[in-house]
Amino acid sequence: KNLEKMKSKQERESLKVEKHQSVRQLVDETNPGKSAEELLAMYDGKEDDLIKNLTKMKAKQEKTAELKAIKQQSVRALVDENNPGKSAEELLAMYDGKEDALIKNLEKMKAKQENKQKDTLKSSKQESVRALVDGVNPGKSAEELLTMYEGKEDDLIKNLTKMKMKQEKTAELKAIKQQSVRALVDENNPGKSAEELLAMYDGKEDALIKNLEKMKSKQERESLKVEKHQSVRQLV
Repeated sequence: KNLEKMKSKQERESLKVEKHQSVRQLVDETNPGKSAEELLAMYDGKEDDLIKNLTKMKAKQEKTAELKAIKQQSVRALVDENNPGKSAEELLAMYDGKEDALIKNLEKMKAKQENKQKDTLKSSKQESVRALVDGVNPGKSAEELLTMYEGKEDDLIKNLTKMKMKQEKTAELKAIKQQSVRALVDENNPGKSAEELLAMYDGKEDALIKNLEKMKSKQERESLKVEKHQSVRQLV
């Protein structure tokens, strides 16, 4: 019986030593503001409660540290985007414990810069529209179109660019037709200059070319007929 008592006492003492070691380790990790010995003296016989409290404190500190690390990462990302004039580490040192306020300030700065970039981009698009309107003359002023397409400047630029390409293609085709007219006038000598005819048939070049080709064909037939008559007279 005495041996059993001795064994039980040794086990209790061994368990207490283990608890004391756990307390000392938790105190080293959590730095609760009192030494392990002070806490063990205060919680003598209530080591389980002390370990429980210190474990909760450790979990809370770890969660706080994890959250702080996430915030610090957010700060570094925002600093990279905004270039506020100080490094992320300098700002984190200045706002230690006030990371939320720092993030809020950096996000405001980012929003301001984004708005400025949007304004710059919008101005650039408006200038593109004005240049296209000057080139294509769509029937409305640039300012009228910009008002109509407020917020849809990309669509407006796309439409004006298509119009410009169509006009350029039309102009190119018209130049080819005008060249054909000049060649036919040189061949046919219709009594008016190519420029006079082109002015008269502006926009109706196809009809002018058709008429000149008919004239050319008629002149060729008459010329051939004259040649045949000359041949007949020569043979007679």
